[in-house]
Amino acid sequence: MHVDRAEQLADAARVISDGAPHRALFFEGDEGIGKTALLIELHQRHGDSTVCHVDLATTWAAFDVLNRICWQASGQGIAMDSFRALKQRYGEVPTVNFHGMSMDRSHLDIALSVNADRETQNSAMSDELVARLAESATGSGSGSGSGPIVVLDGFDRCEPPLQRWISTSFLPDLLATRRITVFLAGRSVPSLSHPYAGAVRNLILPPFDAATVQEWIDLVGIEELKGSAEELCSRLDGLPSAISEFLSHFTREG
Repeated sequence: MHVDRAEQLADAARVISDGAPHRALFFEGDEGIGKTALLIELHQRHGDSTVCHVDLATTWAAFDVLNRICWQASGQGIAMDSFRALKQRYGEVPTVNFHGMSMDRSHLDIALSVNADRETQNSAMSDELVARLAESATGSGSGSGSGPIVVLDGFDRCEPPLQRWISTSFLPDLLATRRITVFLAGRSVPSLSHPYAGAVRNLILPPFDAATVQEWIDLVGIEELKGSAEELCSRLDGLPSAISEFLSHFTREG
């Protein structure tokens, strides 16, 4: 059950609409504050648009992000043949992670060359993927689905090289089209450079207050908790995940 966050949902609806001053919303907040739940709600509410969702916590490299978005977009009717052809041409060249590694000069040169090749290929594949997504927004009509939506969850939980690629390459590519909407969430979020920073609005998700917890109790219909919202909110720090888990015990018992 989704409670509150009406302000953030309204902001998202404005971002998706044509002519909005921002093309991206970054949701920032502590663990358990409801970032993922909010992204899921946005996904469900805007199913008339092409929505591609990537859990960055389970994604290792840029190639995986691009591949997941391609697979989802293709399943929603966007032609991705040119991207697949490019991917097949390049193959799955691995990215070398240097963390904690020691190697001689010759092996280091090889590793650096592999990574340079992968960065070039990632750039080409990103350009092609973004072009296909943006092209699908052309002539999308006057309906509420005004263009593709890319949802990136768990930014703080992916590896630093992937964070850098998202911040310095992928997000600028998406936002430069002015046709693709981005929703991103994490305990920390990217800081983009000019001019892309102007296309982003950062929203810090606050804990639930007692009034919202009482609304939740009323919606669930737990009579024995009536009037205890303030105590419950204080004890669980207003964290939606903790409150949800607590209330689930009562609904299961009922």
